[in-house]
Amino acid sequence: MTQTDCDDALASLYQYLDRELNTASSTEIRSHLDECSGCFQRFDFERRLKSVVKERLSEEVPDEFIDRLRLAIAEEIGKGS
Repeated sequence: MTQTDCDDALASLYQYLDRELNTASSTEIRSHLDECSGCFQRFDFERRLKSVVKERLSEEVPDEFIDRLRLAIAEEIGKGS
């Protein structure tokens, strides 16, 4: 795995979790996760976190908040490079 492969996979992770990617992109991300334990650990954490948040939220989260949260996370991921 190259850092670029990992960066690309992690940049699309939330779209993958939300099933917003096309079939080819989803297959590519899944393949990367199957081969890269570091990215899989990140995916597994985010998947479990998303599940807990979904279970605990009793009200609808505004789309604007979700967009701001995704942007903030993407910026943090970018700082780690």
